[in-house]
Amino acid sequence: MGLSFLSPLLLWGTALAVAPVILHLIMRRKPVPYAFPALRFLQQRAIANRRRLRVQHLLLLLLRIAAVVLLALALARPVLRGAGWIPEAEGPVAAAFVFDTAPRMGLREGNQTRLERAAAMAKVLFGKLPSGSQVAVFDTSGTPAAFSLAVAAEARVDRLSTASPVLSLPGVMAAARRLLEGSDLQRREIYVFTDCSQGAWSESAAQGSDRLTAEESVTTLYCDVSAKAPRNCAIESLDLSGERIASGTSLAVTARISRVGPEITRQAAVEVVGDDGRFVRRAAKAVSPGDVRPDMARFDIGGLEPGIHQGRVILDGSDDLPADDVASFTVEVGSPARVIIGAAKPAARTARLMTEALAPVALRKAGTARFTPEPVAIDGLDAADWQTAAGIVLLDPPPLSERDADALANWVSEGHGLVVWLGPAARSGDAFNSAASRRLFGGDLVRVWRSADARNYLAPASLDHPALAAFRRVGDAIPWQDFPVYRHWEFVPDESPEAPNLPVASVVAAYGNGMPAIVEHRVGHGRVMVVTTPVGFSSSDPDAWNVLATGFEPWPFLILANELLLHAIDTAADRNVVAGQPVVLPLGRRDLPTAIVHTPEGEDFPVAIDRTRGTATITSTLEPGNYTVRAGGADGGVADGFSVTFDPQATDFRRLTPEQLAGVLGPGHRLARTDEELVRDVNLERVGSELFGWVIVLAALAMAADWAIANRFYAPRSSMEPAGDDGATP
Repeated sequence: MGLSFLSPLLLWGTALAVAPVILHLIMRRKPVPYAFPALRFLQQRAIANRRRLRVQHLLLLLLRIAAVVLLALALARPVLRGAGWIPEAEGPVAAAFVFDTAPRMGLREGNQTRLERAAAMAKVLFGKLPSGSQVAVFDTSGTPAAFSLAVAAEARVDRLSTASPVLSLPGVMAAARRLLEGSDLQRREIYVFTDCSQGAWSESAAQGSDRLTAEESVTTLYCDVSAKAPRNCAIESLDLSGERIASGTSLAVTARISRVGPEITRQAAVEVVGDDGRFVRRAAKAVSPGDVRPDMARFDIGGLEPGIHQGRVILDGSDDLPADDVASFTVEVGSPARVIIGAAKPAARTARLMTEALAPVALRKAGTARFTPEPVAIDGLDAADWQTAAGIVLLDPPPLSERDADALANWVSEGHGLVVWLGPAARSGDAFNSAASRRLFGGDLVRVWRSADARNYLAPASLDHPALAAFRRVGDAIPWQDFPVYRHWEFVPDESPEAPNLPVASVVAAYGNGMPAIVEHRVGHGRVMVVTTPVGFSSSDPDAWNVLATGFEPWPFLILANELLLHAIDTAADRNVVAGQPVVLPLGRRDLPTAIVHTPEGEDFPVAIDRTRGTATITSTLEPGNYTVRAGGADGGVADGFSVTFDPQATDFRRLTPEQLAGVLGPGHRLARTDEELVRDVNLERVGSELFGWVIVLAALAMAADWAIANRFYAPRSSMEPAGDDGATP
């Protein structure tokens, strides 16, 4: 511990301590003469009185000296330093400035974004850095950082801008600590500029933060730049009826819109890029999101010609955060996807329910069906043309031979989709569980589970999986209980050989009894979706395993059958991704070396085309918006595209509760919200803690004690006062 003074010249005030001495000498009480004949006893009492008065006068003298000295010390502003002596505490420091530059830091309040507020607070800190300090500036965009002078670091801060985060905030803090550990300076400091939002911190982030704050050699100070009263409407998510739709069908775009702040009505609009490259507004509607429940804006876009189409949903008007007012999308319009439906003979009859579910007669006659089903007998499946098929659906298949299972697995691995509805034809699970079948399905069939009553039915725990996302539009109104499942196979996913205890297949949905109902397995670049109960043919069949497709108004089955197939075959290209996620586009050209990517900012850069697969892989996807990809020129070339949107966490500025914040930042954390609090906390750690308040209180107590004791000691006395309790004679 070290003690110093912010105003040492005022220490000369301690010289005033001689004033009580002078007053003491002047105001000494003289003995009162008494006329008494017993002089011998009076002399003895006088000696005792003089001794008592000497002690009283000394106590008063000490109190008065203490009051003057403490008052002088308080005016000199004593400071208790954290460690070391004055030269050591005022020496250079190694400081790391960590900035959250996610898009949510563009939230504006008081004509200042959160990032601009962070830069302003950082400049206050730059002014407090001792001469010769080493400074490094880190941010979540992943830009490399190194030590530099304060002037260069301040210039770097002025150039910061919001961007899609590459690193999490705790990850950047860890990188800053590693750099500080390599510094030769004894004092090391980290300043973290954060909006204390849910998007910046999570449970995993809290664990990383605790590791940082536990490091005693590094001082961490959090600078809170959050907005006090934000007002914002946001497009939380964007759902498409499909990334690939058939020509003549409408594209359904559903935007989920939320708000923070007072009630407001905004207009949401959908726009599609026209032939001239400009956005053309196709529809608009007013939305009024609730405080808790978001509003859903659904648009149906028709008349799209075959090819790649790009568009966006926007919120008209302005609010505090523009980054979440736009969401882009890309869709491919083409001919209906050819789908092979493998079923028992006669295939046309046994596959009729699935055929009608995927391509109703009315839609096929109108030319607006998205699938072209082709029923095929399962034992003649190998005779069908698989290469021109987008997907295969197997209805109640028997145990597959090694050759058939391997052929299907190889076909799926090329990027195709397979949907399997298991039923009684699987017979013994052991016969079905060959090595080739496990490679295809990702697990084993154990036994058939039976339910004597109608208490078991499909019961998805959530609708977050893409294959179930379409059910979000109806929410809790899905009457699964009206379509009981009496029998189903028990499916046990295999464990991954690379990671024991980790299944190779994932459960998408379960039954009410907890058993897997829908399982997804990735095989190479394709997907296999397994349903552990079959598609029934007749509701009057006493041996029916379920009534999913044969119950009264089985619309959940229609959605489920279509969405499972769409998810299975939607593997060739993912044209709508989150910022930072790589994109693999199948250009279908193996004769071209490169393709040119045009970004939303108007920049162009080349990417190599995989000659073996005819695909282009794009990794530079940090900027949101629509990207176009061209290869081979205007004549005879190929044109494609994809869209990028922000991760929801990147624009989630909702502040953590005090309890959550304490759990994230760790015990004993220091959070400065204003420039004054920032300077206070810096002084507390680097300069020290001022003791003015404590010293002035002690001075006041000394003065009060002097007043009380002096009033008691110098109380007026009569010359004829009788003897007191102490035995003194009058």
